[in-house]
Amino acid sequence: MENPFKELQKPLRAAPEELKGKVMKDIAFAKFLMDLSRLFAVNVGDVIERTLSKRKSI
Repeated sequence: MENPFKELQKPLRAAPEELKGKVMKDIAFAKFLMDLSRLFAVNVGDVIERTLSKRKSI
């Protein structure tokens, strides 16, 4: 049986361009979804902080 850890010391192979493009599109889509979710998500910590600061000023 061959030692699979010996494969780690070999130089990396270049990924095909179409695979790189697909990965970059997937990353861009995930980033878009994260940005979109920030628009509709409520930052509870920020809401509490603003509420407490308004109460202190009254």
